[in-house]
Amino acid sequence: MTANNQARFGDDYPSDIITIDGIEYLDTHPDDMDLSSVQTPETTSPNDADWTYRGRFMKGREQEYEVTLQAYRDIYEGKSNNHTKALMGCRTFASLRRDLNTGDVKVFGDSCRDRWCPMCSGQKAAYAKDQTKIYVQSLKAPRFLTLTLRHNEADLKTQVSFLQQSFARLRQRAYWKEKVTGGIWFLQVKRGKNSGLWHPHLHILIDGSYIEQGRLSALWELVTFGSPVIDIRRLHDVEKTASYVARYTARPAELADMPPADRVEVIEALFGKRLCGTFGTGKTVTLSPPKIESDAEWDYIGSYDDIAEKAQTDLVARAIFRAYNNYEPISAELYKEFTGHLPGHQPIVKERPPVAKQLWLDFFT
Repeated sequence: MTANNQARFGDDYPSDIITIDGIEYLDTHPDDMDLSSVQTPETTSPNDADWTYRGRFMKGREQEYEVTLQAYRDIYEGKSNNHTKALMGCRTFASLRRDLNTGDVKVFGDSCRDRWCPMCSGQKAAYAKDQTKIYVQSLKAPRFLTLTLRHNEADLKTQVSFLQQSFARLRQRAYWKEKVTGGIWFLQVKRGKNSGLWHPHLHILIDGSYIEQGRLSALWELVTFGSPVIDIRRLHDVEKTASYVARYTARPAELADMPPADRVEVIEALFGKRLCGTFGTGKTVTLSPPKIESDAEWDYIGSYDDIAEKAQTDLVARAIFRAYNNYEPISAELYKEFTGHLPGHQPIVKERPPVAKQLWLDFFT
């Protein structure tokens, strides 16, 4: 496992200094921490409560999670499969550990990395948003381009393949090469409200000089053999645009907004398809969160969920949880107070084995 800096939750809790047995701790007010007031819905697992490691990633994504599970069950005709097992086990285990030298606290956790997992895709989208924003802010005159296809009755897989092939052909045209120096593209999939037909399209943030819409429309109609509709405009609200396109880095469609049959078709149609990409100057951007490796020696403090639960009533657990959330180190004394032994002298801790690697629709495909 690797230390995961991406999994912090950024809660800023007011605190006081409290002395316990001669040791000073940062105390978090229970009302502000709000751990004791969390009510777990009867329809969910206790591990989905807001204060758990899994619950922090799940919050607001419950419906999307349920329909994704059902879609995989429909694909496999109700049989148990690696995807449902992965989603059900995703982020159910995490531990807090202390750097033996610096006292810094990090979380070590597991994730399924399945492409359609709303928890994993949510984390990836947050990272992609930050990277996209940095890239766009570096451009002198960024533009937002949307490429669509003429409505037709072809299946979704065929349309997505044709859309991506057409975009590749567009990038080979002399006018495009003259005007565009790079960019980032994202795939979105939905059905047309009026036609009821599939409507895949590409959102592209581009770097370059002024592009004449009529000229670009003519080129797009040429490479698509009859689809002239495009939209291109100057980009003014970087934050809003980055948030809008980044959500498609892993999940190009909201499954909860679709009937069951469409969810199955979307998952199957996008198997092996790239959902986003970079070109030219955009190749400096990395849209997938990197794995964080560490050579530090880490002492096991305890299960994340156990510490979070104890923090409701235990001041020492609360101090550890507060230190983690606020990027603060914990002392050797505090570590000993909670674990019962000095740093570097912990007993062997047997942790749950990692979730099996997915063999289909890998998250980073």
